[in-house]
Amino acid sequence: MDTLTHMLIGAGTAQLIPSAVDKEAQTPGWQQKAMLGALAAILPDIDYLLFPLDPLEFLAYWHRAHSHSIFLAPLWAYLLTLALQQYFKRNNIWSGQGLLLFWISLSAILSHIISDSLTVYGTRWFSPLLDVKISWDLLFVIDIYFTATIVAALVLLIRWRDKTYRAYVCLIPFAYLALVLIIKSTVYHRLPVSENNATNNRITVPSQAGILVPQPFSPLYWQLIKPDGPGFKQAYLKLADDIIGNKLSKLSGSGLDYLSYQLPREISWRRYPIMPDNPDWQADAEAVWQNKEFTAFRDFTRYPVFYAYNSRSEKTCVWFSDLRYHWPGMLPTFRFGMCKKTAGTWQVHRMKYFSRDQLQRLR
Repeated sequence: MDTLTHMLIGAGTAQLIPSAVDKEAQTPGWQQKAMLGALAAILPDIDYLLFPLDPLEFLAYWHRAHSHSIFLAPLWAYLLTLALQQYFKRNNIWSGQGLLLFWISLSAILSHIISDSLTVYGTRWFSPLLDVKISWDLLFVIDIYFTATIVAALVLLIRWRDKTYRAYVCLIPFAYLALVLIIKSTVYHRLPVSENNATNNRITVPSQAGILVPQPFSPLYWQLIKPDGPGFKQAYLKLADDIIGNKLSKLSGSGLDYLSYQLPREISWRRYPIMPDNPDWQADAEAVWQNKEFTAFRDFTRYPVFYAYNSRSEKTCVWFSDLRYHWPGMLPTFRFGMCKKTAGTWQVHRMKYFSRDQLQRLR
């Protein structure tokens, strides 16, 4: 989830913590609590400092792991509390509220972990004990509608900060999430009946052997991914047109082709193999896919597909990507592969974000 939304959620959760845990200590105002909550809410993303060391290892093993663990969250909250207490002590402000600092920090960190789980990437709640990713596949990483509900809830929390019923405003973003879940379920049930059911005269049910992945700018747009032999088939779907989402798409300059999204009854499949169809490329693609140095990508991806094959200037590159991060009219975010020169060895590379030809050698 985007940093701004994390900060807004953290600022909101901080308002729910009683202001005076120690009645003799200085009492913070809602502004101070909001700032502290916002700060604590972005702490888990400190793991981005590891990205330059090895982007692929970061995506596969380091991101949303220890820093996003519910088991380790109390430790991170405690360490942040110690750091804040030292800062406040040196500046002679807001002393004697260590317990309040801890609870604000912990609630904000947990809000980050839970909200990240709404996206498709996956969050390791139980790290380092279990390597299990929690992913509810409900929201795109930036969801302007969800952020708007968070802003509304935060404003009401501040406005009604002295009211006993203020916590009920948290139902606003939860109501939006429930709406998204209903939309997702509706898209599933409007899919055409499976071919097997139709030909065998069985009871017809929607063909749901796949996942729906949230898309940019609108909860009405989804990507359907289904296994298809040694690969996948994919389609872009919409429950209805989203005028606001379409305008945001144009204003962003992202290039998203929202016209590619079709109603479920008009579904148009695209096939994405894991290995290239061209027989001249298959040996190199298989060599790259099975290469030990490419293990991190195999561990990272959930829906791996062949992306591209380049052979020029005595250099050959084979590229793969993950269908979760494909959008119409936009370059996939994560594109990794291996390149080698004539008579050389395969070396791991990545295509840089928003680029077609800028490569970075990883190892």
